Amino acid sequence: MEKTKKIWEKAKKTATDKDAMKATLSNAGNKLKSLAKNSNELQEFKSKLEILMRMFQAHLSREYRAFPISTIILIVFALVYFITPTDLIPDFIPAVGFTDDASVVFLIVKKLNRDIKKFHRWEEEQWEQAD
Repeated sequence: MEKTKKIWEKAKKTATDKDAMKATLSNAGNKLKSLAKNSNELQEFKSKLEILMRMFQAHLSREYRAFPISTIILIVFALVYFITPTDLIPDFIPAVGFTDDASVVFLIVKKLNRDIKKFHRWEEEQWEQAD
């Protein structure tokens, strides 16, 4: 529980520091790339992380400004938790190392469902305008 509290505090600090936000996004992207490419079990987890990363990137670039700060903090928390190697279940433990990471990401995605739907609509509008 103490580690989760520390990660939460780090997420709150990161959400107010643009350089720290960029570094977190970069680190999460690098770690996401390192996950097994053909693992069916990880595909849904990876897709959830990817949407959070796209949302975070759109916020950082100021292309999308509709997120409340609470959403940004939850996204940052998910990404910081994901990139922290010594969270509740250390990532190096085979078969279960990402279980807690996945649980955190899935819970946050569920909590942010409304924001994610709005963001998806916005993305679709952007793609339609680009055509």
